[in-house]
Amino acid sequence: MLDPVLSEIVKNALLMVAQEAGIRAARSAGSTFVSQSAEVACALFDKDARLIAQTDVGQMHLSALRSMLAETLKDHPPATLEDGDILITNDHFRGGIHPTDVGAFRPIFHDGKPAFYCGVMMIVSDLGGISAGGLPANATECFHEGLIIPPLKLYNAGVLDKGLSRMIRANSRTPDKIAADIDALAAGGNVAAKRIGELVAKYGYEKLSAIIDELLDYSERLVRQGIAKMPPGKYRGSYEVEEDGIELGKTYKVQVEVTIDGSTASFDFTGTSPQARGAINCSYSQSLSCVVFALRCYIDPSITMNEGFYRPLKLNFPHGSLVNPRYPAAANLRLAGGQAIIDAINEALEPAYPELTTGAPSTVHTVTAHGKVPGSDERMWSMLDVSMGPGGARAGIDADDGLPFLMHGNSGYERNTEGYEISYPVIYRRVELVPDSGGPGKWRGSCGIVREIEFLTDVQLTTRATDRCRKPPRGAAGGKPGLGGSWILNQGQADEQELPYKKTNHPARAGDVLTCTVSGGGGYGDPFERDPELVARDVRMGRVSIARAASDYGVAIDPKTGDVDAAATARLRK
Repeated sequence: MLDPVLSEIVKNALLMVAQEAGIRAARSAGSTFVSQSAEVACALFDKDARLIAQTDVGQMHLSALRSMLAETLKDHPPATLEDGDILITNDHFRGGIHPTDVGAFRPIFHDGKPAFYCGVMMIVSDLGGISAGGLPANATECFHEGLIIPPLKLYNAGVLDKGLSRMIRANSRTPDKIAADIDALAAGGNVAAKRIGELVAKYGYEKLSAIIDELLDYSERLVRQGIAKMPPGKYRGSYEVEEDGIELGKTYKVQVEVTIDGSTASFDFTGTSPQARGAINCSYSQSLSCVVFALRCYIDPSITMNEGFYRPLKLNFPHGSLVNPRYPAAANLRLAGGQAIIDAINEALEPAYPELTTGAPSTVHTVTAHGKVPGSDERMWSMLDVSMGPGGARAGIDADDGLPFLMHGNSGYERNTEGYEISYPVIYRRVELVPDSGGPGKWRGSCGIVREIEFLTDVQLTTRATDRCRKPPRGAAGGKPGLGGSWILNQGQADEQELPYKKTNHPARAGDVLTCTVSGGGGYGDPFERDPELVARDVRMGRVSIARAASDYGVAIDPKTGDVDAAATARLRK
């Protein structure tokens, strides 16, 4: 066994290399969404394409870069690579997630051969498709979602392939921004190459490789120990997705059987609905990311994510199903199926871990808008705004109001609105929590979020509520669902219009205001068992109204003082 102190130092050095590369990519991006949120996934791999380190951000991208690199090396074997190459791809049938998530890989050379790889992934500004940002809510095939890039060399030995670059620009509504995004991916890889070179110079390649082998084995041991502590047996769970935006009213089920056998965990999704016509399908790598995320909630979440983490897992994602669709299925709304994977696993393991049971979280709401740049006949602007779904309550604790469920993103995903107002012809009228939207329970689910955006030019709007509006996030252990979300244009005006949950290229005029309401998370436990003082606190903070305190929780609040009326509460709860 190697020096454990040195191994810990190297582990953290590798993590910081990935972190720095991700930050460089984010700071160089043309996309306002990325540059404001700094949400860029980055991973490092050894010569055998084994994952050795990755950033903490980008939970939804946990397994994608790993899967994409394996596919990329099929087309470009290591012997054909040169120092300074950058390869890019976004094909979700070859390890990717959906076309707008582009991954770039930089081989890092030692002694004339690829010794490491750096992978960087971000949501780029626009790659075409039938709506801006490559996120059409009503897509029925991958071609609707934007330009599909097989694994190709963007840079050959450090020289840009101008033909490929021109093709990418020609397929974007915002060519300058997409060019900056792609360059940013390359910049992240270049930073990683420099830092890895410094580590090799400091420790030597052979010693560094031996430490990496130990780190992978160590993660495997920790994961196996964590699984071995789980109650053995077979557990079954499911979650229902409300619709796909095409076949309205039709629901889809994600079903899982979790088997804990010694130090191995198996996840079998036989029985899951066939793939949808709409874009709620979840690619293989995205489904794997969701399984890995769910498992981390039941074992030590601080275990370093690397190749060792995957070794104790057995997986079956039936081909042609919602969690592993066949070509050419659309997948830009993939977190509908992906979040259902997580919640199906949670339901399955509830008998073994009642103390870890949670109300369901909300899911991601996104709006893309595009129009002509004021004063220009040709130039276009395209904006992506994302509202991350907040979480559900769990035993002993309320959900954090308004904060993203960790799978969707960390708190950095909440961009400052001023950056958007500087970049685009929009004004944010309000961004705030929605009273009475958190699922009632002994422990309350997170309140949803409302955003009001005024458009200063004529636009085309694509609104995407991933899931859980018509069928809001369910509660647990007697908790109630959160309030479902919605899209409303010109709310409270004579021309008010409620938009479908999934709508592509809806025209709006200058001065129109879009109100996006994100669903609240599900509650946990019987609401009538909630401490009345906590209900009073919620009322004072504007999270719960006096009327709903009485109806949902059986708690009477004095409107003058904000205090609990104990006698009236006793009568209500009786």
